[in-house]
Amino acid sequence: MRFSKLPASIVLVFSVLLLFPVRGVADKLKGFYSGSGGLSQEGHRVVFVEFGTDGTAIVQQKWHEKDPQEWRGRWVKDGSTVTVTYDPAKDPAKDGPTPVPLVMKFKHGSLTATSWDQQTLGLLGPPKLSPFGGENVQPGTVSSCQSINSGGPAGNCVTWSSKDRH
Repeated sequence: MRFSKLPASIVLVFSVLLLFPVRGVADKLKGFYSGSGGLSQEGHRVVFVEFGTDGTAIVQQKWHEKDPQEWRGRWVKDGSTVTVTYDPAKDPAKDGPTPVPLVMKFKHGSLTATSWDQQTLGLLGPPKLSPFGGENVQPGTVSSCQSINSGGPAGNCVTWSSKDRH
């Protein structure tokens, strides 16, 4: 039987079924994303986001020649939208107010911010975030992280206890 003689409904169903596995793999959120950018050397920064399977997240931003800034929160994925809602600031006088949620679109494996807190992530927002290379799976949690291991996701994050030993 030639392919052109198959009923159109069978061809359509077969075509749709072929697309499902590809979409499922493409929409899988990785554990560690990074991006960098800026209009000048002074405005250049690197942004890292790490997602735990338990819904915890850590966002780290490092501006040129400044100390890194970090925020913890919870993430949810709804279709192609990923939202990070930050944990309330423990000391708003010292840490500043809690940032408004970071909302990103997940497309072709990368995250692009669509809404963010301009006071923390700048007027232009975070750069496009791409998955960090290699085996990049979500850790169970990032709640015990003191900071992101920006040297590579294989070591997950720097925990409170490992940072105290140095």
